[in-house]
Amino acid sequence: MKKIAVILFGTLCLITTQCNLRPDEKVQAEPTPVVICFDVEDYTSPDSIGMDDIPKWMAEIMTEEGVTGTFFLIGEKARMMERRGRSDVIDAMARHDIGSHTNYGSIHPTVTEILENAGWQDGMGIMLENEGAGIDDLERIFGQRPANLARHGGSYGPQLVGALGQLGAGYVYSPVGLPDHNVVWFCNTLNFHGEGDFGFFDDAYYRDDLFDPMLEALDSIIPADTKDIDMVAFFACHPSKVRSIQFWDFNYYKGANPGPEEWQTPELRPIESMKTAKKNFRRLVRYLDARDDIELTTYRELSRRFSRQREVISRQDLNKIAAEIESEKKIVRKDHYSPAEIFAALSAALSEYNSTHSLPGKLSVQRPFGPLLMPSRDPEILVLPSDEALLLAIEAQQVILNTGHLPAFLKYHEKKIGAGSLLALFSSLYLDIENSDIPPQIEVLPMEPYPKENEIQIIREVEACKSWPVHREDLDMEYLAEMTRLQLWTLKPAWPVEN
Repeated sequence: MKKIAVILFGTLCLITTQCNLRPDEKVQAEPTPVVICFDVEDYTSPDSIGMDDIPKWMAEIMTEEGVTGTFFLIGEKARMMERRGRSDVIDAMARHDIGSHTNYGSIHPTVTEILENAGWQDGMGIMLENEGAGIDDLERIFGQRPANLARHGGSYGPQLVGALGQLGAGYVYSPVGLPDHNVVWFCNTLNFHGEGDFGFFDDAYYRDDLFDPMLEALDSIIPADTKDIDMVAFFACHPSKVRSIQFWDFNYYKGANPGPEEWQTPELRPIESMKTAKKNFRRLVRYLDARDDIELTTYRELSRRFSRQREVISRQDLNKIAAEIESEKKIVRKDHYSPAEIFAALSAALSEYNSTHSLPGKLSVQRPFGPLLMPSRDPEILVLPSDEALLLAIEAQQVILNTGHLPAFLKYHEKKIGAGSLLALFSSLYLDIENSDIPPQIEVLPMEPYPKENEIQIIREVEACKSWPVHREDLDMEYLAEMTRLQLWTLKPAWPVEN
């Protein structure tokens, strides 16, 4: 049941939307945004077997039915269609939202293999170059610049996510999310969590006896999976998999990297079965369009809808957040501010206090990345003079301005204080100044090195990237998992514009 706030006789009261309804009236919940999405990938199968025709007729059926969605294309697939002269396919898909599905897809080294041991700046630089080129090609070929890149298989790294933010693109099928929030900010980039919350009709369209029970099951699946969530992905299919029994990229399994002369064609379903597939895909589109509890949209539209962030943090808000950190003795994130933004705001406020002897009434929000090294939980010094704590805040602000990252630690007389402990220290000092009661010394508390909310689920999904059959069997996800943990400092929910 949704709640609304009203002012009643000067008092803020929470009432349900049912309060003014007659007993026989029902509340109509807001429809949940749902994106019908496709991963268009196969660039190894010969033109003669008609793989390119499948995304064409899917796009045409959606256009005919007045429904839209998002087609994610591997850059190499788009370039191959261009070389083949398939302007008919390109034009059909271009009537819908086009996104990137990485530039080279399953060709080795994959995104994850590139980033496996890459530093932050080096990794971001490679991603900006590689994936920026893929996005440029998609824009040239389809006449629209992709607003998002969707993870291809197990291709992931936080450096990729950070680079996408700089490219003005979001990240779809992200392993990073929060409870009740499939749309979050992570690495200062809009992330859409989940690789298709439901759908996956790849192997069912071509036979009624397979398709019918899956379609019928949506009557119960959709209400359950779309309840109290900000958006949901409906993964319609890999278009090539509608025809092929195998995934096309079995050519690249376990690190294999064959050239075009070595590509093998996957085992195929009968061409006659594509008539049934077309019929059933149209049935699915009509079914989804007819539901009044979902709103069919695109990732481009959702990127626009969720792109707004708060640009200012007030003294009042910072005071409340600092008090919560001091009270709970843990790193906190708020609905509109990530822990990294809170850390930066506290250090900036204390730096301004050092210059003006007054805490600022408001601050522009800074958005640093998390630390590059794992901070220690336990500080090497337990008590610090208050004036030295103020100098550490000034130093922290300089690190943020100079590097774009939170400091993993700062030193006082060669004694290290980790980022979490610095956050607690700055919170205590801020509150002491706010209360005009600055003690000569401040306690330095042990604090976790990074925020832990939803960490187990996120890292489980990150580590699962290793199991993608395309990857080398000896791929090591440990470094990328640790870098993901460090960037949890940047994690916060995203909110639609109307909020």
